[in-house]
Amino acid sequence: MRLLLLVLVLAAPVAAQHAHHAHAAATLDSVQVAFLADATHALAAFADPADALAAGFRPLGPDMPHMGQHWVHPGRAVGRAFDAAEPSMLTYLPVDGRQVLTGAAWTIPIRAGEAPPDFPWPGAWHAHAGRLMDEAFGLVPHGVREADRPRLAMLHAWTGIENPDGVFTADNWALPFARAGVPVPHHVTPEAGRAVALAAGYLPFYREAVVRAAAPPPDVLARIEAAFAHRAASVRALIAAERVPDVEALAAEWARLGAEVEAVAPDAWPRLAGLFGAQGHTGTHAIAEGD
Repeated sequence: MRLLLLVLVLAAPVAAQHAHHAHAAATLDSVQVAFLADATHALAAFADPADALAAGFRPLGPDMPHMGQHWVHPGRAVGRAFDAAEPSMLTYLPVDGRQVLTGAAWTIPIRAGEAPPDFPWPGAWHAHAGRLMDEAFGLVPHGVREADRPRLAMLHAWTGIENPDGVFTADNWALPFARAGVPVPHHVTPEAGRAVALAAGYLPFYREAVVRAAAPPPDVLARIEAAFAHRAASVRALIAAERVPDVEALAAEWARLGAEVEAVAPDAWPRLAGLFGAQGHTGTHAIAEGD
């Protein structure tokens, strides 16, 4: 039971503090191609979330802009067995009122000091350590080395909505575009994806992230919410005006939001800057890739 609880705590959606390596589709090797074929075939059985429920999967954690929602299979998540046809997690995204299966993840618990596995290919896995809601909202505990804690090794594959950064790259910033019903540019930055998420129904997620990071007083939170709503309207106008959204213009909208939040909540900004990827207290907010 303790192991099951540990897995459910560690199996958080990917945090903004983790770095992941892209595997462009054009560079997949034979091992990756075979793995993807087996996984895609197995995932066909879970296009309907009702079938996932019947198979033992359960929703876990919030719906995140770059991940959707994870559904975990506890029986598989606690084991150290690995099979491309038996993922321990599924990922779904709400689109037009229905849940779309976007892909899957495989997990293996690893002990403190233990490295992630070197199969099915070297570098396939990334590791998570932290409480579910902390990782979900990008809040990483200070003063704790991940290598000194039990962790969860995870491997993602995006089989339902293409990830511009690669099928095995953990964060998929095409998801907000799909949810908003707009074409996905050839290249998507995290900043552009975050901006589109403002117009794609993720304002409650961002509000919760702000509350968890800074717990601002009600009047300050109201001003932050107003800044989010104002910038969401700007993003909606921007994506409505272009056949394919302008990634740089969207990233600029996210930077403007960071500047607005800093202006209305200067005392809270040091605790909020990480949520926006901002570097320092500059007022101009050069947004850095933090995913």
